[in-house]
Amino acid sequence: MRIMKETNSEIAIMWVEKGLNEKDSEKKLHYLDMALELDSNNPVALNNKGMLLHKMGKFHEAIECYDRILKQYNMSRYIPALYNKSLTLKKMELFEAALTFMNRALKQQPDNEKIKKHVENLTLIVEGRGEIRPRREAQIPKEKLAVNKVYTQWEPPAVSTLLAYEMKCSHKDIKYYKGFGEDLVKEKIIQDKLNQRIYCCGTCRFHKNDLCQHKDTKSMLISSSAICRNFRPE
Repeated sequence: MRIMKETNSEIAIMWVEKGLNEKDSEKKLHYLDMALELDSNNPVALNNKGMLLHKMGKFHEAIECYDRILKQYNMSRYIPALYNKSLTLKKMELFEAALTFMNRALKQQPDNEKIKKHVENLTLIVEGRGEIRPRREAQIPKEKLAVNKVYTQWEPPAVSTLLAYEMKCSHKDIKYYKGFGEDLVKEKIIQDKLNQRIYCCGTCRFHKNDLCQHKDTKSMLISSSAICRNFRPE
């Protein structure tokens, strides 16, 4: 039994190396999954799968990979997972949580300048003194606003914007209302609805008779698979 376990581990390492050398994202994910089928706790495979899922915009799945690593290392010792989880949480605009994990990484490597800069930046953001890199707001080109033109872009608002709408508070004030329990669940629900395209023009409060009623896109035809920054759920 032990010999088989060692053999599986060696084959898993081979699949990990194959995945690391692969350029195609789908093939890379396939090889990493092959490694994890043989060694489900392989930290290198999990970490690289997490980074790949992050690039693909599958943030919750990426975090699940990092959490599987951190569970093995008592949530504190594996620097890559701490660091990458923080970056993913930052991308999701969960800045307080991102700072927590980046601080844990810094505790392990107090002289790491790259980690220090992330901690400084996140601290400023959490304290309301730092600049959040602005998302590209929906500046819909004039030619797309004509009557009978169909809007087909997928440019959803930030999850935090939709959460502020759900909580009936301003985007600026949301951090004062947020907790780490119910509201984190709400954020996941919102993100899932975006990922599954449940939140789209077809379920927007400005949608009526296949036309958009928002002032920026009034009378414009919309695709059921599109969404813009002005989206608000019915």
